[in-house]
Amino acid sequence: MLTPAGSAARIFFVGASKSGCSPLSQVECSRSCVALNCNSVGIRYGKFCGVGWTGCPGENPCDELDACCKVHDECVDKSGMASVKCHESFKRCIKRTRKTGKAGFSRECPYEVAMPTMIQGMDMAILFSQLGSSKYDL
Repeated sequence: MLTPAGSAARIFFVGASKSGCSPLSQVECSRSCVALNCNSVGIRYGKFCGVGWTGCPGENPCDELDACCKVHDECVDKSGMASVKCHESFKRCIKRTRKTGKAGFSRECPYEVAMPTMIQGMDMAILFSQLGSSKYDL
């Protein structure tokens, strides 16, 4: 039986997949590097970063941050969208990339703008994943 918190998490994930936000339901894929909505939940960065945004098979990431997103996409494809392990690993990859001191491929969306947005998004994903887990039910 789901608790109210578990129900909220389930609604979030089902809503995301029905709205086309899940990489698994993605019909199209990206072949070009983009930088859109860099400081909002609707971020699209590189070819692989953003909810429902992924690169086409065989495409190379645009930079190291985009490579982190590619690895995260592969992880959630294998382990599920609610995988806290995938989300935490992604956050560690972002932090390692930040330490390089590089700016990323886009002047309009430099790392110092895109990274906090992605970390905040992962924190929300972790929260919803935990709310939907019986391990965290009270």
